[in-house]
Amino acid sequence: MGELATEKKANLDELKRVGIIAQNQKDTFLIRLRTVGGDLNAEELGVITRVSQKYGRGEVHLTTRQAVEIPFVHVDDLEAARTELEENGIVLGVCGPRGRGIVACPGTAVCTSAIMETKELAAELDSAYFRQPAPHKFKIGVSGCPNSCSKPIENDVGVMGGVLPGWDREACISCRLCVTICPVNAIEEKDSTFVLDEKKCIYCGLCIKNCSTSAWTAKKTGYTLFLGGTLGKRPRLGTRAKVLIETKKELLRYIESAFRFYLAHGNKKERFGHTLDRIGVDKAFAEIFAEAKDAGGAEPAAPVPAAKDSTLLDLLGVCCPMNFVRSKLAIEKLKAGEQLEILLDDGEPIVNVSRSLKDEGHRVLNVEPENGHFRVLVEKRR
Repeated sequence: MGELATEKKANLDELKRVGIIAQNQKDTFLIRLRTVGGDLNAEELGVITRVSQKYGRGEVHLTTRQAVEIPFVHVDDLEAARTELEENGIVLGVCGPRGRGIVACPGTAVCTSAIMETKELAAELDSAYFRQPAPHKFKIGVSGCPNSCSKPIENDVGVMGGVLPGWDREACISCRLCVTICPVNAIEEKDSTFVLDEKKCIYCGLCIKNCSTSAWTAKKTGYTLFLGGTLGKRPRLGTRAKVLIETKKELLRYIESAFRFYLAHGNKKERFGHTLDRIGVDKAFAEIFAEAKDAGGAEPAAPVPAAKDSTLLDLLGVCCPMNFVRSKLAIEKLKAGEQLEILLDDGEPIVNVSRSLKDEGHRVLNVEPENGHFRVLVEKRR
């Protein structure tokens, strides 16, 4: 590849990082815009309309992941269109091997079927993973109940609200509506007692919602976590990893642990589910759960503060594999448990160095975006 071609590819990759994607037509691009759970207010819609009319063809496209795209923007108008969008509070989207926009249903804020809140959770996940570099695209879907309107099991990380019902003999009038209405035949009547088969139960709460005497009530509510879902050329539904996680804090720990596992073990252009299959789902889950447990009560979405005596290693502009070599040499000078901060470029440097350091047995404590690059905090293995 010649120098000009290399430069052009680099420029296109940088544009893709913020959701500006080349179209079939020469010198023509679409601008993808981020939403969190598909939410936009009237003012934002007005800005998008104006920019589409001014720089495109006056049309927009709604993507399958609740994003908005403005197509047919000429290359000469990209900077002006981008500036007008960003100055009016519109965040550009994302493409390529990074955390994508969060897909979510409205949850309990709107939907009568929802069991769990989704909007605040989606916002926290967006803050933690949007545009974060990864071996391949990394998608998260959040659904407030097992109706799965946001298709969580098709995502690398899927979250689904649910409820475990409990039966009260004293309140029951033996109408048997619960037996009839259960979609998976998880409730059975035995000697005037109604028994729930928890192995069959999908935690939809229909028995609770439809019981006129409140004989069925919520025994436990929480989030069920699915990992490894993907469609595309090699489709794979997400594997159920944890059932009815009761607190958002605990849920976020598991998701962060899963993401770090993917950074450490995922091959370039390998989706998370295929990484799990290659390593072995049981083995992978054991490591993910262990790291989440070791994290204790820490909130994974919050940055991990660097130790006051941590060493800083600036590797901006240093290409692979020399950035890993220099990282390894710097860590070798540290004592066990000491920390090293590393500045790395977006793309292959952040993905490859983070994964390689974890393969060496070190702990990657935090990966934080900073002015177009990344600050990585690593603890030397003990």
